[in-house]
Amino acid sequence: MHVNDRLSIYLRHLPFGCVSTLLEVNSVQYICPHCNCVCKDCLPFKSPKHMITKQLHKYTEDLLELKLTLKEVAEITGLSQPVVKEIDKKRLNRIYTVNGEGREFIKPETPSTKLGIDEFSLHKGHIYATVIMDLDTGHVLWLAHGKSKDCVFKFIDHVGIEWMKKVECVASDMNADFLAAFKERCPWIKGVYDKFHLIKNFNEKVVSEVRKDEQERLIKEGRTEEAQRLKGAKYVLMSTKETRYSKDHPEEDENGNVKKKRRRSNDKEQRIFDQPKKKKSQIEMEKAYQNIIKDNELLLGLDFVKSSLSDAYNCKTEDEMKGQIKIIIDYCEATNNKHFKWFARLLKNHLEGICNYASYQITTGKVEGTNNMIKTLRRRHYGIPDDDYLFLKIMDESRR
Repeated sequence: MHVNDRLSIYLRHLPFGCVSTLLEVNSVQYICPHCNCVCKDCLPFKSPKHMITKQLHKYTEDLLELKLTLKEVAEITGLSQPVVKEIDKKRLNRIYTVNGEGREFIKPETPSTKLGIDEFSLHKGHIYATVIMDLDTGHVLWLAHGKSKDCVFKFIDHVGIEWMKKVECVASDMNADFLAAFKERCPWIKGVYDKFHLIKNFNEKVVSEVRKDEQERLIKEGRTEEAQRLKGAKYVLMSTKETRYSKDHPEEDENGNVKKKRRRSNDKEQRIFDQPKKKKSQIEMEKAYQNIIKDNELLLGLDFVKSSLSDAYNCKTEDEMKGQIKIIIDYCEATNNKHFKWFARLLKNHLEGICNYASYQITTGKVEGTNNMIKTLRRRHYGIPDDDYLFLKIMDESRR
């Protein structure tokens, strides 16, 4: 038995240009004779759970696939941002989760041979999340809260041991817990510590600290002129011999003119505002470096370690690289300096993972790029407080 045959329902439809449109639909209400509940007519063109048409629902999903933000899609379609987010989250669940329920990521179809793992800041207050990705394709395979071994164990349980048997190596920063977790469940996997993190540790914990200590020592001894040379010399000490040479000898063209860096626009007339010219530093890096290390064996040792590390990473075999690393360890211990000794202990504790680079030649570069992509994604959306939605967006962005 029908109750009301003049009930008006308003559905938002596709925008006409910049103007949003509404459809007024007359619906009929019925009373169920079994349970006495009120039922409405079924509208085949209405999107489920939203007061919009299916055409607008599909149009919204198409805009979201074009990498537009929630705010931009909301302005185009006339919908609210929470509705757009709900549509996008349901779309991503349908693609990347089992049965579209959003409770579990789908298992990767093709096995990976090289993996990368790292943590990234999820919220303020030292709250982190772990990301695992395929280094060959750049696809994110797993995301989990925290940065402990349990994150790795959950990933292995998710993909299964048969899938993990195809994995040959895993790249990580100097965090030994990640690689230890992989080795515990999958002993055949080789862990590779990232060489750029190793060099960064040497520059920040050894080069920078030794420079500060030497500067303080020279000031106490009254050698203010030599101490002044070390002031602001951090970049010079961190630079390699090749870098110093390239700075002192810029590339020249056929006419002997120094090649200028390519700019976005070579047409000076297109500029609206005149930009002040930057003053070029006339300092010669090699000359400044020689003045700094003059009569200072400790600072000279920094260059020896840097060049030895470069030679080690050019080795073709693990045994050859291990021999080169042991030379660095012996030298650092012989200096009797606490910062050099710290670096020697770092090399000892991570020796196997460092030398595995000779066989697999992988780094965490793609993982660090993914971390930057996550930061950009959150900035564009002015923050994404919903962690589940953020993880889905990261999975989607890595596959574009």
